[in-house]
Amino acid sequence: MPTKDAVPELETLKKVEFFSVIPDESLMELSRKVAWKKYKKGERLFDEGEKAHSVYIIAGGKVKVVKEFPSGKNAILGIFGVGGLVAEIAVIDKLPYPATAIALDDCVVGDLPAEIFIDFLRSNPDALVEMVAGLGAKLRDLADNMGSMAVESVEKRLARFLLKFGDEIGKETDEGLSFTLPVTRQDIAELIGTSFEVVERGLKKMKVSKLIKVEGKKIVIKDIDGLFQLIEKGR
Repeated sequence: MPTKDAVPELETLKKVEFFSVIPDESLMELSRKVAWKKYKKGERLFDEGEKAHSVYIIAGGKVKVVKEFPSGKNAILGIFGVGGLVAEIAVIDKLPYPATAIALDDCVVGDLPAEIFIDFLRSNPDALVEMVAGLGAKLRDLADNMGSMAVESVEKRLARFLLKFGDEIGKETDEGLSFTLPVTRQDIAELIGTSFEVVERGLKKMKVSKLIKVEGKKIVIKDIDGLFQLIEKGR
């Protein structure tokens, strides 16, 4: 079960984009109302259909938001790291959580009650404007992802996925752009709308083509231009 955890509350809240526009004094007052907890890998923060009682602030680790279907298939709607805010829409529209949030690894997460979050937004219009802008960015990303799944081949989607993670967490090395995947092959499949087996075949094909190097979860993008060409030309 989740347990209480001590974290530098103010600095954590500042990592949330729309909280960063708030004066320290107001933000410190808000931080006293957040319950900071630890979740083990695989634990659920909340389930789809549950009353939207809180928003969640990621202070450590990563959380995935998943849509689970009766068929047993899942679709990952998003992955949130430090500074990520989860479930703000559900809290605002006062409907049940539309998906399930699961810890991708051991996490530290802040639980901010819905009523306090909404009162905070009413009292801080600058934060509200920033939040609306953030929601717009999320919707654009979702639209882009849905569009690519509708018209692009799996190979293109996989290339796009690798380039995105390389840009966000990759480090330049003598071999190329190197990073360790924070998700499993199955997670990748759910993110790009395919199966585990297809992801494996796609990675193997890219490896044989010398576009990437694969060692477990470690990926090295050896030919960035080649991946971009794959997306643009579908070669």
